[in-house]
Order: sequence, then C-alpha cells, then structure tokens
Amino acid sequence: MLDRKQIPNLITGSRLLAIPVLWLFAFLDRPLVVGAGLFFAWLSDALDGFLARLLDARTAWGSQFDSISDTLMFVSAIVWVAMLRPEFIVEHALLLAVWLGIGVAAYVVAWIRFRRLPDVHLLSAKAGNFLGFLFGAYLLAFGTYPDWVAGVVLGWCILAACETLLVVAIFDEVDDRILTVFHGPARSRGPAREPDP
Repeated sequence: MLDRKQIPNLITGSRLLAIPVLWLFAFLDRPLVVGAGLFFAWLSDALDGFLARLLDARTAWGSQFDSISDTLMFVSAIVWVAMLRPEFIVEHALLLAVWLGIGVAAYVVAWIRFRRLPDVHLLSAKAGNFLGFLFGAYLLAFGTYPDWVAGVVLGWCILAACETLLVVAIFDEVDDRILTVFHGPARSRGPAREPDP
C-alpha cells in the first residue's frame, strides 16, 4: 500500500518523467502541447509542495528532488522557447542573459559553499516561478505576448535570482525555511523537515 507521505515525491517524479515526453513534442514542433505540458508542470510543482506541508511529508531529500526537477524543467523550457519561439530569445536577449548569469552564479556559489543545489524556497522565487511558468506556457502555446508582460516577468525573475544569490552567499546555512534575504530562516515555524530515512 502506498504511504501517503510519498505522494508529494510521486508528483515531483511525474514532473520529471514529463520532461522527455515534452522534449519529444518540442522536436515534433508542437508548441501548443509543450505549452500545455509546461502549465501542468507548474500545477504539479504547486501541488507537491502544498501536499508535502499538508501531509507533514517534508524531507531534505524531497526538497532537493523538487529543486532538481524544477531546474531540469526550467532549463528545458528555456531551450523549448529557443527552439519553438526564437524571436522571443532575440528580442529579450539581454534580460535573459542577465537572468541566466545570476541564476548560474547562485548555483555555483551554493555548490561551492554547501555542495548542493540552492534549494531555498524564497517568496520572490516562488512568485518568479509562478510568473515564469505561466508566461512560458502561454508563450509556447500561442506565440504572442504583450511586451510589457515579458518585461515584468523577466524583471521579477532577475530580482528573484539576485535574492537567491545573496542568500547562498551571505547565510551560513540555507534551507527551505528561508523566506527572504531580510528575514532569514523562519525558525518560529518549527522544524522544516522530517529526518530522512
């Protein structure tokens, strides 16, 4: 029988398994399907975190698994946009380069300092994830977008990447309890995770 505490990890795993399927549709030049898949990936990301908290199933392993899945989906989404909507990449190359540069720097600093991905779940990053996945799904599916919306989404994502870089650079310990660079870990909420088996 399935342990209910494994449900969040199964949802995260389904998101990971969806990546090669979406790659297939990207190679078949089916941007509507890829956009819809990216939308459902965002829903699964929101759902697995919600259920992990609801079922008291938060673990360090689950947090890392979620971060790995999100990172692979994110990198794939950028490549899908480049493949299927290259005009967006050309029009916003500078902002995209700044965002990716800061994001890569955060990963490098986290790896050097902590030997792991920066699996902090900052409020700014959660909002950026929400905006980025929804915008990416819409862009892939329909190919059009208001230019100001692209600017807002990319600007927010740059700010979230800057905050992530600051957190992994200045805090001695990082985990998913850190909500903002200004408040540090939310220790008043009690232990963030169950011990891993």
